[in-house]
Amino acid sequence: MLLFAFQTLTSGWFLIVCLAAAVGLTYLLYKKAAQFEKPWNYVLPALRFIGLFFLFLLLLSPFIVLTLQQEEKPTMLVYLDKSASVASETEELYAQKLKKTLSSLQDKFHVKIYSFADRIYQFSDTVKGPNATDLGQISAHINDYRDSRSVSAVLVVSDGIQNRGVSPLVLPLHSNPLLYCIGLGDTTPVTDIRITGVQVNESVFLGSEFTLEAQLQCDVANSSAFKITLWEGATPIQNQTGVFDKGNAYKRISFTLQGKSAGIKQYRVVVSSLPGEKNLANNQATAVTEVVDDRKKITLVMAASHPDLGAIKRLLEGNARYQVSMADPGLLPSSESADIFVVHGMPQNANQAAWLKKLSDAGTSFLHISSLQTKRSLLGALPGGIYPAMATQAEEVVAQPVPGFSDISFEPEVLRRIGSFPPLKVAYGKWQSDASQKVLLKQRIGNVETDYPLYYFRDMNNHRSVWLCGEGFWRWRMKEFSAHGDCMATESLLFQSLQYLAVSGKPKSFALKASKNEYEPDESTVLQATWLDAAGNRDNKAACELSIEGEKGFKRVMQMARYNDVYRLETAVLPPGQYKATARLDKNPAQFATTVFFVTSMVAETAQTRATHGLLRQWASRYGGIFVNRNGIEELKPILEKQETARPVVYSETKITELIHAKWFFLIIVLCFSLEWIFRKYLGGY
Repeated sequence: MLLFAFQTLTSGWFLIVCLAAAVGLTYLLYKKAAQFEKPWNYVLPALRFIGLFFLFLLLLSPFIVLTLQQEEKPTMLVYLDKSASVASETEELYAQKLKKTLSSLQDKFHVKIYSFADRIYQFSDTVKGPNATDLGQISAHINDYRDSRSVSAVLVVSDGIQNRGVSPLVLPLHSNPLLYCIGLGDTTPVTDIRITGVQVNESVFLGSEFTLEAQLQCDVANSSAFKITLWEGATPIQNQTGVFDKGNAYKRISFTLQGKSAGIKQYRVVVSSLPGEKNLANNQATAVTEVVDDRKKITLVMAASHPDLGAIKRLLEGNARYQVSMADPGLLPSSESADIFVVHGMPQNANQAAWLKKLSDAGTSFLHISSLQTKRSLLGALPGGIYPAMATQAEEVVAQPVPGFSDISFEPEVLRRIGSFPPLKVAYGKWQSDASQKVLLKQRIGNVETDYPLYYFRDMNNHRSVWLCGEGFWRWRMKEFSAHGDCMATESLLFQSLQYLAVSGKPKSFALKASKNEYEPDESTVLQATWLDAAGNRDNKAACELSIEGEKGFKRVMQMARYNDVYRLETAVLPPGQYKATARLDKNPAQFATTVFFVTSMVAETAQTRATHGLLRQWASRYGGIFVNRNGIEELKPILEKQETARPVVYSETKITELIHAKWFFLIIVLCFSLEWIFRKYLGGY
């Protein structure tokens, strides 16, 4: 339907003025008694009047408003489950019943049919990922539909099994359509024990203990025993036994492991089958973790033997993240020989001061502990070093935690214990502090709280350091152990300080990483390489080649694409197995980076074959629809036909045109005056 409106920017009363002006001027020209024959006495004044009136009308800035209204039927979106667990049943149902039902609804709805499995497909497309089901993709597709306002009904045909993505129950539908579900598959309980998931940390540290947890679920009529075995590669390493009671039961089985060697480790969990169990594909699952060798090399350097370093060494040796060595008293190791240095009692001479200055200039982190033998003038000249200007004797001070310290998070119990530790021996005098120091502990002399720093952190010019301004750390450790039976506070203080120093290390210049360690058989592998220049900026100007090697002689070489400021490659589906990827960056010299990933042979669709209609019932109920099984399709037809919210959608399109820009209007004016002039000349008028 087309609606027409004529409007002006001025008052409509000016139309009368234009009309009067056109009539008046026409009358002045043709007021004399019949100049021409009778028909022309009407034609010529009419042409003059129309031309003048339209010309005057343009002075009012008129415009035409055209409104085109179109009515469309509401849309019904239909999603058919084509995953491996139910594809054949879906096709059978569509051919026998559903196709006819949808055809009968064409008069009321604009019906759009899609297929889905791992994602949404056009109905005529081939489903490329049938080995996974993601019902959450349906919610996303409805919300992204080109005109979601017209969607008034949604029909989902599925068995309710979801093994990938987010549940549709947590993804709201913006257009709030009525949602109907048809349940397929067999919901009859069958004897089945399955591994529903395996949890393990994505990465663990070399030498540390970690836990792998397997979740078991069992449907069984009678109480049944089971055995679960953990494999690493082709070697069984642990096993456990247990018993499931009858009915539907759930158990968590934990295995304690140790990262003995660096690299990516693949573990396989296998549970024994039950008598009468048919689906054995879900009796095993794999998990991948990376054992990372990021142990920091720590060297203890001392001016002279001291029990402080013995206490620190014993604490560090109990932590697998650190590789500890101790230099002989007075010796100065190379600044490249360790990641972090613990320095005690230095400097006592110019050589030691120069060595500490070299560490600072090179950006090598260190923890410095002052002793009464430290030469104050040399220490005060170092970046971050402080010492009383006139220290001639020692005094004992107690650690006073600074309220509100937030640069590093310490448990309140840690700070409470530190506040009760015995005093340290520090040089007597007035200690100075500056803005670069982040003070954790201040000195308390007797009952007098001072602003003198005792333990502080410093980060300046790409160099991190931690400073303890007194000796006697060994007393803290002994006191805490005797009072509490552990060294929680001293360990936390030391390890948090070392972690603070460790993060200042430079990242690798060239690194390659897969988006995850383990992929399913129908997933594409995504790898990303990053190159950092000397300034630490990402750069991908040079060409980057990727080589992927697998089992049985598999090898593929490809060029990585430049993506933003990194390199990225998404491969086609790879066969199950272990793969090693090597990236070669075209630099002088060439740079290499490697990573390892796995493609598991486990198909998600075989992990659970029993239909779960509970999710479909909740989904339909949430959006005002109903759930029916495959035999209840006829129930849906009258409900959909009578759906009150399924009303036609009216679209309006408005177009505004100013008459001064309309060529046809200008042509009328010119034509009126031209015809009048031609006719007057033809009739012999002046």
